[in-house]
Amino acid sequence: MFGKHELSAGFEYQKKFMNIGQPPAPAGAYSFDNTATSSTTFAGDGSDFASFLLGMGSTPGGESGNFTKDVFAAEASPYYAPFVQDNYHVTPKLTLNLGLRWDIFGGRTERHNRLEYFDPTAAYNVGGVSLVGGERFAGDGARSPFTTNLKDFAPRVSFSWQPKTSLVVRGGGGIYYGPSTDMVANPGLNDDGFGSSTTWNATQYNADGNTVLLNSLSNPFPNGVVQPTGSTLGLATNIGSGLNTVLHSPRTITTYNFNFGIEQQLGRNTVFNIGYVGSRGLFLPFGTVGLSLNQLPLQTIAQYGDRLCVTGDGNCEMVPNPLASILPATNPFAGAATVPLWFTLEPFPQFNDGGFNDGVSVNNLPIADSEYSSLQTKIERRMSNGFSMLATFTWGKLMTDDNQPPLSFVGYHSGSPQDWRNLELEHSVSAQDVKLQFNVQASYDLPIGKGRALNLAGVGNQLLGGWTLNGIAYLSDGVPIASPVGTGSPYFNQRVDLSCDPSTHAPHTANQWFDYSCFSQPASPLLPGTAPSFLSSVRTDGAHQLDTSIYKAFALGSDRSVRIEVASYNVTNSVQFGYPNVFWNPQAQQDPTVMAGFGRILSAANTPRQFQFGARFSF
Repeated sequence: MFGKHELSAGFEYQKKFMNIGQPPAPAGAYSFDNTATSSTTFAGDGSDFASFLLGMGSTPGGESGNFTKDVFAAEASPYYAPFVQDNYHVTPKLTLNLGLRWDIFGGRTERHNRLEYFDPTAAYNVGGVSLVGGERFAGDGARSPFTTNLKDFAPRVSFSWQPKTSLVVRGGGGIYYGPSTDMVANPGLNDDGFGSSTTWNATQYNADGNTVLLNSLSNPFPNGVVQPTGSTLGLATNIGSGLNTVLHSPRTITTYNFNFGIEQQLGRNTVFNIGYVGSRGLFLPFGTVGLSLNQLPLQTIAQYGDRLCVTGDGNCEMVPNPLASILPATNPFAGAATVPLWFTLEPFPQFNDGGFNDGVSVNNLPIADSEYSSLQTKIERRMSNGFSMLATFTWGKLMTDDNQPPLSFVGYHSGSPQDWRNLELEHSVSAQDVKLQFNVQASYDLPIGKGRALNLAGVGNQLLGGWTLNGIAYLSDGVPIASPVGTGSPYFNQRVDLSCDPSTHAPHTANQWFDYSCFSQPASPLLPGTAPSFLSSVRTDGAHQLDTSIYKAFALGSDRSVRIEVASYNVTNSVQFGYPNVFWNPQAQQDPTVMAGFGRILSAANTPRQFQFGARFSF
């Protein structure tokens, strides 16, 4: 304590351990779709079971990690944080809280140094071939594959002001940091060389654009499986088989939180709050899977188009194979005199394992962001005359460019981004956004019984007196619906075009929640669709539910009682419609018979009415 100042300081240290082995496919894992047995590869009229009987897998690049040799690791992640805080009591009615924290995330290590990171600028030579990009390994001199960011200073400031007895004004803001998820995660994210993964190169395209058998399921790896090499090959590790890796210096997840609110007392037992709450997230881990550094930019795809040998078009261009002499036998391009043009356009073709836009998968790239704003109100009545209540209302808006965040169990999520290098194409209202929410909880001791408004005694009081009624009502908007995907573009995850507001004149019935008239097939499979990831104006059915309960305790002497309770969830038996059917068929976008199921709802998002009866005997 120093005058009007209340000072505190401290230091926090943590070390988190993880011993884990999580083999994804140690005995082999294979998948089948309908492309191999369709009339044309993307017609959708084949049979996945027929493909299985033929032993034909999915399209080139559709298979990955079919057979794995995995690491069982022992990891540790240190954390350090000095901090200082000053609670400054400026006046009896005004207090300032000033603080500063220094977050230091030391980076993940593994007991036997079996971790690596990707260096995109490393230059080296293998068999006389000059290459750029490769993996660097942890060692005794640098045991973590991550650099330590020493610039994560987190200031916080807030205030509380009471201008009069019944009114309090509060506000504050601060910066908060968290470790990048790959810094505290499974070693499988970056243990290349010590584990291995072999991809089944099941099919290839022929001249007419159809897939044909390359390697049957009866012998999926005619050249053997990829063997672990440890760190002995250095930058040349996993040439020809792909990388699953991390970056050396990821940005630290950063969150700005800020709020301002007013609290007003209304009478003796009621308090009203209103406030603004906002948040800004930066350097968030993008999606739930790795992104390929070999994915061609959309500008490159638009420039070369059918010359990329992806569709089997006659314009397909084959070029001399610059890596023929160094690719292992397990790679489909090993020893080949020519390769597809796209192979040579990739920045790191030496790690391509046979698939278009494939080869260098970097996990949890810290490139996503979000912004949230909300107006929050609350009125609370403390117990008075047997009645208490809490009611809240929130208007909020959550925007993001990551349509598959780590907490993707909230909302309904669509597929991959059109171009992760240009996330402006993905920036839209979040799949987790709920714009309006209202919740009220109330409890009322019914005015019936001994000493109450309707005074009862004897048997009447035992049966009818002393009951308490409770209710919870919840109303909300739905979450946004994703724009249709699946336009048939083999080059990237292309969305449809959007020409009008799909909510205009939408029927909003279970048979057709909304229609497809505002959507259209993009003019070219080489250009991104104009529809946003999620449609703010078209949402699922919102929640509208009432839960109730009533209970009473019956005294059976001085130390015994029986409590009887009846509860009902969704007492009105209201139905909350589930997610509508959203699909796209580029061959029949104007055929009503094919598109008839678009927008149809076939399930409910909530449960029907339930009753629960209970009794408790206390003695």
